Amino acid sequence: MALRLLDSGAEVISISHDRVPVSTARLLDIQDRVTWCDGDIRDEQLVKRILGDYSIDYIYHFAALPIVEMGMRSCRPMFEVNFMGTLSILEAMREATVSGKDIGLLYISTDKFYGPMQYGRPYKEEDPSFANAPYELSKACADMTVRMYKNMDYAKNVIVVRPSNEYGPADLNPRIIPNTIRRCLKGHGPVIYDGVTYTREYTYVEDTIDALMLLTEKGVSGEAYNIGSGEQRDQKGVVSEIMKWFPEALPDLQPAKPYSRKEIPYQVLDSSKIQKLGWKPKTSFADGVMKTVAWWQGNEELW
Repeated sequence: MALRLLDSGAEVISISHDRVPVSTARLLDIQDRVTWCDGDIRDEQLVKRILGDYSIDYIYHFAALPIVEMGMRSCRPMFEVNFMGTLSILEAMREATVSGKDIGLLYISTDKFYGPMQYGRPYKEEDPSFANAPYELSKACADMTVRMYKNMDYAKNVIVVRPSNEYGPADLNPRIIPNTIRRCLKGHGPVIYDGVTYTREYTYVEDTIDALMLLTEKGVSGEAYNIGSGEQRDQKGVVSEIMKWFPEALPDLQPAKPYSRKEIPYQVLDSSKIQKLGWKPKTSFADGVMKTVAWWQGNEELW
């Protein structure tokens, strides 16, 4: 998103929590194009200073602890960052609203907001939340609080998006697609976790950015929007698509990790609401995997 905004002529300010040798910003060659503020979104005074010092017009709130397994190990950090961090941003926005400056907010929620629901039925924005695990519940709390701030007129322009699973180049998180590609490139077999059958929807990152840019212009304040490609895969389906590029790789069957037994069994979105605004995904799952594999092949130092 930062790359797209920079290329459109926007000035991008971001909060840097940790300094690491390899980051997505460096890999996308935008490290030196972004103004970095050292700190933590839980620091409300820092957020207020940034909004004031840089005359921020719009906030794209991606900051989160996003890995489900992490939440299974330790609950409190999930709520402190995902919920209380969001509250810091909202309070800073409320203070700006009182002073006469309306700052826009696009909050990146998650398809896990809905929690476990009827198997086989796509989630709709008006569905209630049945979130009942640390990550999904921390995000659901923030999702509802963002919309509450709009309802109370604490913030004038807020939009919530609930994307499906994202994938694409420069994703350094330990997710199934980059993990599998890296293993195959190293000459190892892709891991298949025994008994894991849950279904996920996968959307190529550039398609999701298209949706976010559209919502910045056409989204209705206070509303939530699902963003999904409509392409769903289980674990074997994802690995099989990647293995088309590594035909000699042999799967490595391993016992399922304990946290996976608590995972939501079926997650697919009904994205008709945003499609009515003119968005539709451009990248098929096969093409997206091809582009992602090619990117990793071109960045040998990472694997």
